[in-house]
Amino acid sequence: GNAVGWRFAAPANEKSVAILVPEATPDHVRILAYNLTDKPVTASMTGWEVDPGTWTLTQGTSADAEHLPAPGDALQQSTTRSLLFERSRSTEVTFAPRTTTVLELKLSKPGVPYWSRPDLGIGPDDIRRSGDRLSVTVHSLGAVDAAASRVVLRDQAGKVLATARVPALKAPLDLYPKTATVSLRLPQHSELHGLSVSVEGAGSVPEITENNNRVTF
Repeated sequence: GNAVGWRFAAPANEKSVAILVPEATPDHVRILAYNLTDKPVTASMTGWEVDPGTWTLTQGTSADAEHLPAPGDALQQSTTRSLLFERSRSTEVTFAPRTTTVLELKLSKPGVPYWSRPDLGIGPDDIRRSGDRLSVTVHSLGAVDAAASRVVLRDQAGKVLATARVPALKAPLDLYPKTATVSLRLPQHSELHGLSVSVEGAGSVPEITENNNRVTF
């Protein structure tokens, strides 16, 4: 299964580290990674087929340079930390040069199940400009109803330029689209390049994913 995904910080790339995932269940993932370069490689590790919640991440390097480490083998420079981890959420890890790094993730406290979450989404095709107005169509995509939210227009520096309230939306349990369209006023003579539009929930229940909550021009 696709337990985790990777994005490597330049100048490293997907050829810089050899990665093996010998164990992957929704609540336990074990990763062996050998950094082929002579410099530390930093990567963003994103969860996919894992259960949501608080996870414990133990990381260390192998004490045996000639063999793949087995479960329970002693690790050098071992560290342990807690983190929130789930589908589409990322955490940063660093692989030491020319050695095998062992990552072991264990779910310590389950979070809100995906099937009990709302999900709001927007895409580039949902945003249309007419003069000094932006029309934004927000979709409800989750398993439960979504509380009232807001659409926010920001500039490159993150300054809020305009907002609009989005009403509560039903979940599409009947397989028909559930949407709401709102309007934002653009600053006078404004260009879209560099601006962003995001939909931001106000409820206490997390969304299935926030990867579909923002469009940047």
